[in-house]
This record gives sequence, C-alpha cells and structure tokens, in this order.
Amino acid sequence: MRRRTLTELATNPDLISGVYNYCDRWCERCPLTSRCLVYATEQEDSDLFENHDLRNEAFWKKLGTIFQETREMIGEWATRAGFDLNANNDDICHKRKRQLVDNHPLTNAGKKYANAASDWFREFDQTNEISSTEDAREVIQWYQYQIAVKTIRALSGQKEELETDFPKDSDGSAKVALIGIDRSIAAWRMMQLSLPEREESIVPLILQLERLRRRLENGFPEARSFVRPGFDELFGRG
Repeated sequence: MRRRTLTELATNPDLISGVYNYCDRWCERCPLTSRCLVYATEQEDSDLFENHDLRNEAFWKKLGTIFQETREMIGEWATRAGFDLNANNDDICHKRKRQLVDNHPLTNAGKKYANAASDWFREFDQTNEISSTEDAREVIQWYQYQIAVKTIRALSGQKEELETDFPKDSDGSAKVALIGIDRSIAAWRMMQLSLPEREESIVPLILQLERLRRRLENGFPEARSFVRPGFDELFGRG
C-alpha cells in the first residue's frame, strides 16, 4: 500500500487537532490512535488501529472503576498507618516562587514515589513469585517516572505563564500527571488483589500517590477541569 503523505494525513477530517499535546505517549494503550496525526504518520492499516482503540478504551474504563473503589479504602489505610495525606499542602504556595522547579516539594514527592516503586519491584523480583500482574505492572512502570516529569513541566510552565493565559498549558501537564497518579493507584490495587500476601507492603505506595495527588490538585486547582483535545471531549474530563 502506498504510504500517505503528511499533507494527505493532515487533511483527514477524522483526526483530532492537537490530541497528542496532552497525552501520555503510550500509543500501545491509547484509545484514540485512529484519530491522532502523529500515530497515523507511522501506520497504514486503519481497521487494525480502530479495533486497537476499542480494546484500550475498555481497559482504561476497567482501571478507572478500580481506582474509584480504591479511593474509598485509602482513608482507612492512612489512619491505620498514621500517614498524613495532606502533609505540606501549605508549603506549595509559600515556596513556589523561591524554589527551583527541580527542587520543588511536588517534584521531590514524585521522585520519592518513583524510587519507592523501584525498590518494591526490586525486592519482589528477587522472590521469583509467580502472579498474573503483568497488566498492572505495565501501568505502574509506564507512569512511574512520567508523573514527576509531567509535574516538572507543569511547574515550569506555571512560572512562565501570565494570569490572563487560558487555558493554561501548566494545567494540561498537571492533568496528565494526575491521570498517571489515578491509574497507578488503580494498578497498585490490582497488584494487591493478585498478591494478597503483599497487600500491606503496597499500602505505603498508594498513600504516597494519594498525598501527591492531593498536593498537585492543591497547587493546580484548575487542572482537573482542563479539557484535553479528544480525550476529555469524547470520554469525559477525568
């Protein structure tokens, strides 16, 4: 089949303008590859990736249900562990202007979580345990470092934006980080369900993510309402 030119692809009315600007770059799991110019430049079989989109939409809906169920349990876990989910909220506003982005509390929290997740998997892999956790692990490790990366982009953009800028790119980046957190919490819950003997060792990781989620929402209060082209218009705002 003749490969289509970029001009031909760009004039396709089914493609969503800018859909790739606020995605997580995980094409293999994306429900909108059939409407993305970046993905279309590398593909030719439209039927193949439309079927692929339907499978991925179902996957993320299932994970979203698990996330909502898990949120109901987080408060109980935090109380039992003596874990303050709202710690350092006040520091965000007071320190933002005088701290470098790379050393911001939100950045440090994202990096701390990524390191803790690595430690958990390192210890788990040494046990040679057999489990059906491949999907959950894939989700966790995809977002493990991206959460901090997107947070850094959000903080960097926030420092440069004007009060009149709307919509704000920083909110879009923060929303991608928040979605990564939501999905990671759900995936860790899937790990718990598959590995009940390791449930307690996973609780601190979920609590770290929940605290980071709250702090990020506090620092970027408009992030959840940011409308990402395609994703939020078709599937809700998340």
